[in-house]
Amino acid sequence: MLLRQLRVRHFRNIDSATLAFAEGLNLLVGDNGQGKSNLLEAVGLLATGRSFRGASPQVMRQEGAPWFALRAETSSRDVTHRLEFQGREGRLSARLDGKAMLSTSGLGRALAAVVLTPDSMGLVKGGPSARRAFLDWVIFSGERGYATLVRDYQLALRSRNRLLKSGGRDLVELEAWEERLAVLGARVLDSRRRTLDSLRLHWHPCLEAMGLSAARFSMTLGSQLDRGQPSADPSPEALTTLFRERLLRSRGTDLRLGFTSVGPHRDDVLLRMDGRELAGFASQGQRKRFILSLKLAEAALLGETLGEPPLFLLDDPGAELDRSGVGLLMRLLAGRGHQLFLTTCDSGSIPWSGGQVRIFSVNAGRFLPVGEERVD
Repeated sequence: MLLRQLRVRHFRNIDSATLAFAEGLNLLVGDNGQGKSNLLEAVGLLATGRSFRGASPQVMRQEGAPWFALRAETSSRDVTHRLEFQGREGRLSARLDGKAMLSTSGLGRALAAVVLTPDSMGLVKGGPSARRAFLDWVIFSGERGYATLVRDYQLALRSRNRLLKSGGRDLVELEAWEERLAVLGARVLDSRRRTLDSLRLHWHPCLEAMGLSAARFSMTLGSQLDRGQPSADPSPEALTTLFRERLLRSRGTDLRLGFTSVGPHRDDVLLRMDGRELAGFASQGQRKRFILSLKLAEAALLGETLGEPPLFLLDDPGAELDRSGVGLLMRLLAGRGHQLFLTTCDSGSIPWSGGQVRIFSVNAGRFLPVGEERVD
């Protein structure tokens, strides 16, 4: 899976740029604040349908411009695609091969990417919502229909919460939404369990590759439905029954609180080292390498699903890793076949032996290729 060419108009501080990329490593080199991460964000938007900064279309468009546009030529399994994104009037629109897309879930046919930024450390240091979002994103990338499932679950959740806040006077409607919530919530939990099991198969070797002992680390799904002890029957039908019982049992408490206190919307992905919470007991270096191993596993699982490696986007890895850590990461990526996009202030700090390299000097939103493409 490759991004071959990209044209950017009115995106962040990039007025206009047309770039052709190497199949191996693409280095964006320049001082801070020049637009390196902005271009990486544009590539990520094309590949995932969202800003890795969580930015709205209004924020991403260039100051004073009414819109921004991204146009790309990609290739996947030797098929060329045209991918277009536009942000206008607070909304995003996408077209694939000239056809409007109603949902960004189909973008993976043309382009897919795993993104590693300094903010990725929030998976360890942040709250449960960040870890739920990470796991759900892994599922979105590989399981068609999961985005719709989560959307429908959130709708049922909001509907039950609305009734709870009004005192739950309409018992028939409350029971109807609880049944809907139980069915959808069981399917969400089932998908999360299955995906986490698949992710672990790739994650354990990645831990070892990053110099961490897989035996010391664990990653489990913390769900209120099973309190850490999965039932003997993990089928969606059994989970539906369990969730239905928990909703009924918590109804009185929920009426007093005014919201639903049990369900997959309160799940967490529990990260531990030697049986203790990773955030509190691992060193800074261990946490960094843990996150890298998790992202490498995400890329491996996505590549398994797609049948080819996704793009890998790295925003200033030197800010999080020492030189030996950067070297180890680059050696691992060199053997995995990813097309890489990496920002740095110093190209000499990025060792590479994986083939083609193209370097862009970045200054005030302008991108100048430095010399000719080389093969190491």
